[in-house]
Amino acid sequence: MLASGPSVLTDAELLALVLGGGAVHPSARSSACLAAQALVARAPLPELAWSHPGSLAVEPGVGPVRAAALAAAFELGRRCAWTPPRRGDRILEPGRVAELMRPAAHADRESFFVVLLDVRGRLLRAERVAEGSLTQCPVSPRDALRPAIREGAHGLIFVHNHPSGDPSPSAEDADLTERLRAAAELVGILARDHVIVAAGGHYSFVEAGRWRR
Repeated sequence: MLASGPSVLTDAELLALVLGGGAVHPSARSSACLAAQALVARAPLPELAWSHPGSLAVEPGVGPVRAAALAAAFELGRRCAWTPPRRGDRILEPGRVAELMRPAAHADRESFFVVLLDVRGRLLRAERVAEGSLTQCPVSPRDALRPAIREGAHGLIFVHNHPSGDPSPSAEDADLTERLRAAAELVGILARDHVIVAAGGHYSFVEAGRWRR
């Protein structure tokens, strides 16, 4: 590592360094290596990077302290490589919405969010309005529109995630989109899009030509 840099190390070797926590005792290094190998065998590194610390802690040889160290390392990497849109940034493109909602794309439960916008399409904030199960998240138009009414937002973008990793919409997603769009129009809020985010990418009803004006 010191001689050639971190790029020459395998995923397991990088994980072992983090898990070792600076320990120099041979048994500690061996334990860290075994734990790292078990983690790599369990899932690819990108999937591990989004795992909850609690799920990492139960892996053999990891435990809560090492799980916390791993989670911290992964979070530092995300913060260095990814800067999500901030309040005041224009955020009408589906790709920008997906960047904002990237953590939700890797969540293990389906949730529904609204991204609130000002009159120029700039980000006010995002709010989760419902949380469901692995495969569904019921949400009513009243719940979906309440944050925008309370905030006095000019517009919004509906967002929900697919824990399956596939962002393709279901028939229920399409039906919900129409009901939410109609409800927003009724109360005078500009609904701009419905974006589905997942580990496998994102889907925009506007980009797909399925957003009725």
